[in-house]
Amino acid sequence: MVSRLARIRFALAALALSQAPTGTARAEDLDEGVRFKSIALQGNPLDLAIGRYSADVEYLPAPHHALHFSPVGYFALPGVADELTGGGLEMGYRWYSGLYGPHGFFLGASFIALSLTYIHSALAGVPLDASEDTSFVQLGGALDAGFQVIMLGNFAAGVGLGAEVTSDTIQPHFESPNRPWRDLFYGSGLRPRVLLSLGTAF
Repeated sequence: MVSRLARIRFALAALALSQAPTGTARAEDLDEGVRFKSIALQGNPLDLAIGRYSADVEYLPAPHHALHFSPVGYFALPGVADELTGGGLEMGYRWYSGLYGPHGFFLGASFIALSLTYIHSALAGVPLDASEDTSFVQLGGALDAGFQVIMLGNFAAGVGLGAEVTSDTIQPHFESPNRPWRDLFYGSGLRPRVLLSLGTAF
């Protein structure tokens, strides 16, 4: 009788141990209802205010790790008689804290390469002012940090702050040398940047 009770207690203990959590969660066990989103396509509406047209394309080969590509185009009016045109590419890497795609807090680094033309037209009544077209290449890099959320199924929205440093192969002839806002948006050197991206992830 004692031996039979011991066997029953041992069987109950083994059953309880088999049902206990192991303490190590696999990605597929966290939430079976959430599908991993490996691609994000977004636009950058803030850039439109300064004549910069860009989009973000992200590919995540694995959770947390994203390859980031941003084709860029310019058609801007930095001055009364000036135009900035051209385009290029920004490409880099982002780390996301989220497990199921490009969402959560992120840190990123990117390389910038642009081919631009600055068209300066002489202003009437301005001494020594001459028309000049300058074609140049702008190279540099950027570091960013921010937060992105995926909601309503596939809608993705992100915000962030960063800093970029760039160098021009030729310094263009700006309309006026005393316009800090123009240097901030169109110049070279170390500059802050604000990120706002809206689009979809799937």
